[in-house]
Amino acid sequence: MPVTLRVRDIMNKDVTKVFEDESVHEATKKMVEKGVKCAVVVNNKGEPVGVITEGTVTRKVLLACKDPREVKVKDIMSKPIITIKADATLKEASEAFLKYDVKQLYVEEDGKIVGFLTEHRILKAINEVILTLLSI
Repeated sequence: MPVTLRVRDIMNKDVTKVFEDESVHEATKKMVEKGVKCAVVVNNKGEPVGVITEGTVTRKVLLACKDPREVKVKDIMSKPIITIKADATLKEASEAFLKYDVKQLYVEEDGKIVGFLTEHRILKAINEVILTLLSI
């Protein structure tokens, strides 16, 4: 019998959000406090408009010798957000990772970001399935 895992089954539901008009310092502080390496950037209406990552902060702020208290998130965020539907299969998610060459996919349901997925989480889920099958 085939096993079909969906993105919703393995996604990380703890999405950190930061505002596009806040400083990179404040956004990074939130990310550190939550122990995450990325955050969804939202506008003043709460709509997702981009993504900020540790790597982006390092490349666009620190290595450029800019003051993170002066730089706004909207000035360095990556856009657009690459999303995938919560009901997509892990095969579809794997194909999206290859197509877009990103480190995370943001999970969308009813027009809202409800989680995110990394390749690591896919590998972990596949390993768990294999170990379960081997134990039968």
